[in-house]
Amino acid sequence: MRSSIEHALPWTRHWGCRAAPQHRTPGAASMLRYLPFLLILALWIYAFVDCLNTPENEVRGLPKIAWVFVILLFGEVLVGPVAWLAAGRPRRTPARAAERQWVAPDDNPDFLRSLDKDRDKD
Repeated sequence: MRSSIEHALPWTRHWGCRAAPQHRTPGAASMLRYLPFLLILALWIYAFVDCLNTPENEVRGLPKIAWVFVILLFGEVLVGPVAWLAAGRPRRTPARAAERQWVAPDDNPDFLRSLDKDRDKD
């Protein structure tokens, strides 16, 4: 009497196999080998898009077109994107330091002076 595998797959009987080889589904361990490649690709794309979106007058070190070539040519070994982030990208000032802080009206000297002027007019 033949087994159910031999009945479904008759050629296994001729090879001397009892069952067809089972294929493993890729697990988390085998998927981790792609993680470094994906991180490098993400950094490469981020640096490239950031360089393209930066205005020409804010780029440091080299002209913008030179930075594009550096990022594209040396992106696989991370030299280009890291160089852009470290030396070519414009320095960003913190948002709080760049813009004026909001002050409540009762603490704002300009507002208090305007109240004094309005009171003097009346």
